[in-house]
Amino acid sequence: MKHFLLLAGMMAWTLSAQITLDQNDMSSVGDNIPRKSDTMTVLTGPGGSGPNQTWNFTATSNHVVSEITSVVSVASTPNANQFGNSNMAMTNDNASYLYFNKSAQSFTTQGFSGDLLGSGIINAVFNPDLTLHQFPRTFGSSFNDSYVIDVIVPGAAINPLISQIRFKRSSMVHDTTDAWGQIITPQGTYDVLRIYTTDNYTDSIWALPIFPPTWSLVSTSSSATSSYSWVGKGGKLAIAEMSFDTLGAPKIFKWTELNGIGVGLEEANIDDLRISPNPCENKITVSVDAEQIGQAYYVTDFLGKQILEGAISKEQEPIKVDQLSPGNYTLRIGTKYCRFIRT
Repeated sequence: MKHFLLLAGMMAWTLSAQITLDQNDMSSVGDNIPRKSDTMTVLTGPGGSGPNQTWNFTATSNHVVSEITSVVSVASTPNANQFGNSNMAMTNDNASYLYFNKSAQSFTTQGFSGDLLGSGIINAVFNPDLTLHQFPRTFGSSFNDSYVIDVIVPGAAINPLISQIRFKRSSMVHDTTDAWGQIITPQGTYDVLRIYTTDNYTDSIWALPIFPPTWSLVSTSSSATSSYSWVGKGGKLAIAEMSFDTLGAPKIFKWTELNGIGVGLEEANIDDLRISPNPCENKITVSVDAEQIGQAYYVTDFLGKQILEGAISKEQEPIKVDQLSPGNYTLRIGTKYCRFIRT
């Protein structure tokens, strides 16, 4: 009898917990997604695969950093013309960007752009695009994909006698949805699918000296990486991600801090303040209720460091932000807050 009751309970839970992902669960332009990374994770591994799993990842080390991933239009980025097939871009610093295309069939990435070596902008276009999701994604879904990155960069940042460096990566990726269940992070509990991804790649590097100006192959090496991600309904990005060091031990555990998408969670007060314009340049105006007049406001950066503070004096309160560096910030009044971008 006990076994029957246990089985009945598991079946009832299964009906509500197993999910299917589609394009509506991915990011959209205008999203600002708070995330944290435990860069020296104390977690021992990714847990089990298969149906009806529970992953408890609430333990963290003292090496946690915060960031906000902003989803912006391709046209607003400095090198939009290099990524014409993309319909959104993501950035953590408003300087480097990852480019994506979202459709009813898939979610793909077209490459990245940024000053990666401190020697100028590098546009690394994936050829072909790299598939991150095929829709609908369900437990047991899997696919293979390949991509090539081939870029030429200035060589002076590496060696003053080198004119240019060519870097090429050829990669084969295998993606499988190997589990479903509930994940518990420091933020909350979520119904998720778990995705296991392996990337087998070969890197080749060529150098073009100032003299003689002849390309020569410097090195070729092959390696593989693996990672896990836990993706939920309405999660925009992965609810959590785990990457590994060269010995196969967990290295970095990253999770999102979106509210209102977890199991049994109430909608929180994120974006409960009304501000304009957003993004902004020199000033924002926050609209508050009469009972909030007299309350203190605080502006913090993406690391949680307090940058500004003051008091609300009227229902349409202007706040000067021209002294802030371009980036992502949070405005808080009492228990309500809103994120904004200073351009």
